[in-house]
Amino acid sequence: MSIEDKHTIKAWTFQDALLESYVYAPGPAEALPAHSHEDYQLGVSINFPGEYTYRGVRHPVPVGSLNVIHPGEMHAARDTEYRHLYADFRKIYVAPARVQAAAAELTGSKSSLPFFPDPVIFDAGLMRLFLDFHATTEEANPLLERESLLMSLLARSIVRYADERRSLLPFKGEREGVRRAREYLRDNYAENVSLERLAGVAGLSRFHFLRAFRREVGLPPHKYQTQVRVERAKLLLAGGAPIQHVAQAVGFADQSHLSRHFRRLTQVTPGRYISVKRR
Repeated sequence: MSIEDKHTIKAWTFQDALLESYVYAPGPAEALPAHSHEDYQLGVSINFPGEYTYRGVRHPVPVGSLNVIHPGEMHAARDTEYRHLYADFRKIYVAPARVQAAAAELTGSKSSLPFFPDPVIFDAGLMRLFLDFHATTEEANPLLERESLLMSLLARSIVRYADERRSLLPFKGEREGVRRAREYLRDNYAENVSLERLAGVAGLSRFHFLRAFRREVGLPPHKYQTQVRVERAKLLLAGGAPIQHVAQAVGFADQSHLSRHFRRLTQVTPGRYISVKRR
């Protein structure tokens, strides 16, 4: 079996974004020839350094950095040393139209296509957003969670690292909109609501809504949605409903999703919660 046959590659999509996970087997350093993509490429090396040749310059890509390649730009990539362990890489490809629309929502006006002059970025918070979004799209997590993480990832990238710094719209008149959104989530806890729908309820743009909701509530909307679902699940479980039925009734994809979030918020599993309640 060749080294290439030992590599593990997974690919999936979320809306118009393509996501990839690469785990390369130990072996000699490899290189990718010069090529380009139609979309923005965002990448992270989890445990192995590399190097990009981009716009005529060689850029080291250390572990812990986020790399951003502009659509249509030729670039080449290579390993910089022999791989003694399995090397883990993650990538996200985002359509230019989505990034441009995000920039326009941030400022409230038309925007040119954002350009990132430095292809290698060190930002721990941005890295967490990248990895959280990448991980949450591998499973059937709530639409609101996946969309919120993607929007937050794009917003932070554009505001901090695009060629022209974008100033965020000021907060004003958002409290009533956030109240309506919270009420909607409480009344429609089982709905797989989209970020666009919830922002529409609030009467705000998606990015402004995410900022305003976190500022007012102290949590992003997808975490608030999960909190509401767990609270509703507790009532149903206490009333004797089967765990599998409860998971579907409150909007979780399956029983395992309910159990994970239930334990995170209550420190016990649904089964343990039932046994305690019935003593």
